[in-house]
Amino acid sequence: MVDDEFKLFDYQSTGADWLRERKTALLADEMGLGKSAQAITAASKINPLRVVVLCPAVARENWDREFRRFSDRPWRSDIIFSRSEPRRLDADLIISSYNLADELARGLRDTERIGVLILDEAQFLKSTESKRTQVTLGRGGLVRRADRVWALSGTPAPNHAAELWPILFTFGQTKLSYPEFVERYCTTYSFKPPRGETRIQITGTKPERIDELRAILDPIMLRRRKVDVLKDLPSITFSDIVVPANAIDYEIQYVQWTHPYDRRAELEALVDKERKLVTAICEASPSWRQEFNGLSGVMNSVAGLRRYTGLQKVDGIADLVAQELENGDYAKIVIFAIHQGVIEGLRHKLRRFKPVTLYGQTPAAKRQINVDKFQKNPKCRIFIGNIQAAGTAITLTSAHNVLFAEQSWVPGENAQAAMRCHRIGQERPVFVRFAGLANSIDAKVASTLRRKTRELMHLFDGRYVPSESPESVDDPSAIVPMFLDREDIFT
Repeated sequence: MVDDEFKLFDYQSTGADWLRERKTALLADEMGLGKSAQAITAASKINPLRVVVLCPAVARENWDREFRRFSDRPWRSDIIFSRSEPRRLDADLIISSYNLADELARGLRDTERIGVLILDEAQFLKSTESKRTQVTLGRGGLVRRADRVWALSGTPAPNHAAELWPILFTFGQTKLSYPEFVERYCTTYSFKPPRGETRIQITGTKPERIDELRAILDPIMLRRRKVDVLKDLPSITFSDIVVPANAIDYEIQYVQWTHPYDRRAELEALVDKERKLVTAICEASPSWRQEFNGLSGVMNSVAGLRRYTGLQKVDGIADLVAQELENGDYAKIVIFAIHQGVIEGLRHKLRRFKPVTLYGQTPAAKRQINVDKFQKNPKCRIFIGNIQAAGTAITLTSAHNVLFAEQSWVPGENAQAAMRCHRIGQERPVFVRFAGLANSIDAKVASTLRRKTRELMHLFDGRYVPSESPESVDDPSAIVPMFLDREDIFT
């Protein structure tokens, strides 16, 4: 039975029913409105023999977790991580990254059908020339073996209308060839390289064709924005996600354990000891509240594990945030962490988004400068702060998305940090995510801390009531840019 915590909002139930009634569909809800939950619910009601999910690599484990949360069916899942690992032949849920879609296709026997094929972040298939588009949507692609195909994306065409063509053509919504589609719907210019034939560069979408495009999309697309469903959404929403582990550069992050003598084996033994302690507490606790009480008692005794785990999440979180920002899922995001190495690692990997940081070593004179830069400069899209140093006395309401790369084991500190965005001046619902490390006890700890923080936030929530006019912040198309010319044919 699905936990009450993971029951759908009314608009999500409507979306799930809408998907269930269609063989081909594009669910284009804005980020944060629960597209995966709707797709999982719809698939579970159909009860197909097999579901296949194609998604960005960083989202694979998270999709597996979401199926456990939003479906009563006991799925036998197979997550494809590499080309060499054996396949689970009895799997009725297969999850793969787009880059391994060809491996998945080879692993399916010729006679095997796919009941539901879910294409998460379908804008990954926008290029007609990419291998993943050919393997997925081409003549011999996975869609030809699927009874139902549901594409999910809050930004189906991040740059221009031509990026819609692969989905529209595959779903039978246009018979135009790609060049014909570009000529009809896109603004272009021609140029000739020093060597080679004349090329066409797409610059945007023809404004006079917007209504026509909407009519083409209408039979297959459902799109809701946050402003459309505010009556259903709480002013602040909490969820937890998982990210894959990355290797740690010991020479940089643990110099005291490598010089003048290499003591890495000693460090790993210490971390393993601390991990076993946390695992024992989680396994012995019959409820998440008792689990939290047990964790609170040992939080100072597992400092090595917490730092080690935080560093392992840097690459996965950076990949996830970069993908969301590039897609235009949101304009800005606040990331909280604990350790300097995690904060600086994220700053380095996300540097193209002009991040600012605030932690213990940030000079006093620069702290407010960094806050003001994030609040006022549209090019500064990321704020990365230490939970203690940046969790009080500042305002970060230019963002309504918060991600905890690491969590304080004192829920009040997490709540205070989240309230930097969820306070007077915030005119949009705030979405808070707690990141856990895939296939580790950290994922369970993150879920426990997320629940405790959410519980505690109920005490604060009435003190900070967002405005009832979210659309007054700025043009929604400026927050979620669909096209270069800002024409949103999905509205």
